[in-house]
Amino acid sequence: MEGIFMSRVDQRAYQLCQDCLCGRLTIQELSVLLPKSYRQTQRILKKVDKMGMAGIKHGNSGKTPHNKTTALLEADIKSLLKNDCYDFNLTHFKEMIEEKEGIIVGKNVIHRIASKNGLVKRPRRRVGTKKHKPRARMPHQGMLIQFDGSVEAWFNNIICDLIGGIDDPTSEIVGLEFFHGETSLHCMKVMKDITLKYGVPNAYYLDGAGYFGKVDRDTETQIGRALEELGCRPLIASSSQAKGRIERLWGTLQDRLIAELRFYQIKTIEEANKFLKEDFIPRFNSQFSVPAREKESKFKKVLDRDLDLIFCKKERRKIGQAENFSYGGETYVLQEENKFKFRTVNINTHLDGGISYDILGRPVKAIKSSENIKNIVPISKVKAA
Repeated sequence: MEGIFMSRVDQRAYQLCQDCLCGRLTIQELSVLLPKSYRQTQRILKKVDKMGMAGIKHGNSGKTPHNKTTALLEADIKSLLKNDCYDFNLTHFKEMIEEKEGIIVGKNVIHRIASKNGLVKRPRRRVGTKKHKPRARMPHQGMLIQFDGSVEAWFNNIICDLIGGIDDPTSEIVGLEFFHGETSLHCMKVMKDITLKYGVPNAYYLDGAGYFGKVDRDTETQIGRALEELGCRPLIASSSQAKGRIERLWGTLQDRLIAELRFYQIKTIEEANKFLKEDFIPRFNSQFSVPAREKESKFKKVLDRDLDLIFCKKERRKIGQAENFSYGGETYVLQEENKFKFRTVNINTHLDGGISYDILGRPVKAIKSSENIKNIVPISKVKAA
């Protein structure tokens, strides 16, 4: 049995329309009582006059919306939010299911399903944060790289350091890599990769950590020395707000990257670094980077410099009368034809752990004195011969 089901509001509207059709109300008065616009009231009156009670009901009443989310799709979204993607924020979740699952739905639909099932990821509360006026971006790409590290349980409950740099004018990630520890050599490894891929920027914006910049007027750090050799200025930030773009990057990565590393079941630093370079960084830059105000890049290409001798840990020792020097509790002897006594030798610890020696940039050979003694033939054996 079919019928017209009317609410009290519909019944009252129908009665008012009848009064208007009988001349007891004007259209202007009816539009105020419904309340509708004058033109909409005219349309309703015309439908009631033609269809009776059915004219009060909306034309789509009783029909299934063409864009209604099916029960099966809603169950799939709920399952993904509850299991595989439980730590994704809803915007990130929408991007992932479109790319990986081919599910295209609106963010409002996802939010409605998540809210109904208590699956909305709560944002971090910021208590008592002081507002700072944002600094304008640099105009040219490569003018300033904001550089920092963040320690976190990034994947598989492994606490490690993520070290990287972001281009200030474009917010493009120019370097990013996982390490165990935020050391000078690890930072220089990322800086070397940036130099090889993009070139030397005008300046690096660094925090006040002891291995950045200069500790005092007379004591230069390894990174400060390396950047000065490249002709790049190390700028030291006085507060975390001063380098706000990379601080916000860490917040975004802690929200998105941790979720993706868990989603793809990445469990080692090697796998994580491969995922960063081949997948995450290109996708992140295409989505979040912005064009610089000026087209000209300020990165300077390095063609004739040995980056291995720049991005390394350098320690200096004086060469003695016997062409030897001390390092690490051992005595080393130079194996060179030329004499270098009283000169200064550089002991270079490279990114791969290897050690080399140079004097004013010229490579020299040196061996431990204990190894040199082994090569000397004993006098008794010479006489026997």
